[in-house]
Amino acid sequence: MRPHLSTERGFTMIEMLVATAISIAVLGAVLAIVRPAQMVLRTEGERSDLHQRLRAAADALAGSLRVCLSVRPYRVGAIRDDGAAGVFYRPDAMAVIADTTTTYYLKPDTRQLMQYDGDRSDLPFIDHVVGLSFDYFAPSAEPGSPLVRIDPATLVDGPWSEDVSHRRFDTDVLRIAEVRIGIQFEATAPSLRGLVPDEQRVLYAALRNSSFAR
Repeated sequence: MRPHLSTERGFTMIEMLVATAISIAVLGAVLAIVRPAQMVLRTEGERSDLHQRLRAAADALAGSLRVCLSVRPYRVGAIRDDGAAGVFYRPDAMAVIADTTTTYYLKPDTRQLMQYDGDRSDLPFIDHVVGLSFDYFAPSAEPGSPLVRIDPATLVDGPWSEDVSHRRFDTDVLRIAEVRIGIQFEATAPSLRGLVPDEQRVLYAALRNSSFAR
């Protein structure tokens, strides 16, 4: 009897190499499409997060100012009170005086917008804040004229008054009718900061309860 000869044969080495090369090429093409798509999704998500953080900061700051009685351009409270230390102006801090006191300030080493309740609660409010500034405006001496920016020097030179807690403050802060807030955020992911630039906003909030409100 003649032996049965199989017609099946395996892949040759050349065929294996060609198949491997084709597979690698296809995988590379797939990754070339998927990776940019993933980066676009991450970038859009980061931009959306930036806008949400901006909105949260704007709502909190403007909302506090609209119902406050006055402001102090420095930190006020039971812990690290700037006034007690003789500091009556900080460009990156503002205390909002209402039924309670809330201080907003920048903590630069952690890049956080802080919210201090004037007592023991001093907590991060929003992360990845790289810039915060406050400018103050008061009515002009001429009725009907636009508000004018208050020179910070006039907020630290007196005349002085005391509040109900016997804290000294420069009487000129009572003239403040509007606050301009400058705030700058960075992307949360360091790898995306080259693709998602820092976002800055300038907000104006009037003090409705101020004696100088218009």
